[in-house]
Amino acid sequence: MERASTRQDADGESNASRDQVVRNWILSPAAILTAALVLATAFSAGASSAWIADLAVHFRLQYAAIALVVFVLFALLRRPAWAAIALGIAVTNGLIAAPLVVSRPAASGVTEVATDDGVPVRLAFINVFYGNDEYRRVLDFVRTEQPDAIVFAEVDADWLRALDALKKDYPNAYGTRGKRGRGLLLLSRLPMEKPAVIAVSNEAEPALGVTLSVQGKPLHLLGVHATWPFGFRSKTSRDEQLAELAAAAQATPRPLVVLGDLNVSPFSSHFQRLLRAGNLESAASGFGWQPTWPKFMPPAGIQIDHALVSPGVQVRDFRRGPQVGSDHLPVVVDLAL
Repeated sequence: MERASTRQDADGESNASRDQVVRNWILSPAAILTAALVLATAFSAGASSAWIADLAVHFRLQYAAIALVVFVLFALLRRPAWAAIALGIAVTNGLIAAPLVVSRPAASGVTEVATDDGVPVRLAFINVFYGNDEYRRVLDFVRTEQPDAIVFAEVDADWLRALDALKKDYPNAYGTRGKRGRGLLLLSRLPMEKPAVIAVSNEAEPALGVTLSVQGKPLHLLGVHATWPFGFRSKTSRDEQLAELAAAAQATPRPLVVLGDLNVSPFSSHFQRLLRAGNLESAASGFGWQPTWPKFMPPAGIQIDHALVSPGVQVRDFRRGPQVGSDHLPVVVDLAL
């Protein structure tokens, strides 16, 4: 009996030891992850000045989601202090993100664009990615969505040749070319006037501006591809371009639409400053969180491709298009003037 009891005690101690090892195996990474989330959330508060913090600020939703998972782990493992920290991170980032990602109760569908209280117009934007050779998928996207006008970014000589296939449906075109042989291209089935390079200092891809005629009503459009802000210099350049874009928007007659890869998410103070200084509104507001990049890593997705409108332009729908081979997804916006 004593031998059996001793064996049972030994087995109990062994099981307890294994349970502790498993708990420690979970607790240590969870604690490290929680510390990283605290650091990232704190970093985000300084996004207006430090370039690394500005990169961190775009992932509010990811921080909230990961923190909730970690909170559940700590709660199950009976670590109330760590659980409280994780929950605080989730709540903090969730509250900041909520106003920008919550959908309208009844957003209009794309089939409801043509109404009696405005002239409908559909616009689209896509960063095709110059290394992408899936031209057919982009052409199919355009022919399926049939926007009245579309702006392409990162267009090089190969893409110019491929997009020439749309010339019959989109007889009006205007493009820019930067130092690297790439630029923006606007294709329009609508009449357009006053095409010009606008004062947004990106030498790699100069911005463009045109005036479209929508059933006799003028619609001013700016197309932009801002610099990728990875590093202090490029982040500074991106911020300067957004400030210049705001000034250009203020100087442009209304109604106005800005289409572009701005390389900034709505969570950034620089994006919010652009809206205020340019007297613009995000067309995506109220249509839920719609990340457009990076397509190759969906869990890290953020929205950096935008349609911005001047007050008074009615936004009927904002949505992403399908995968077309680029690292970005297209965006489609239905408006009424």
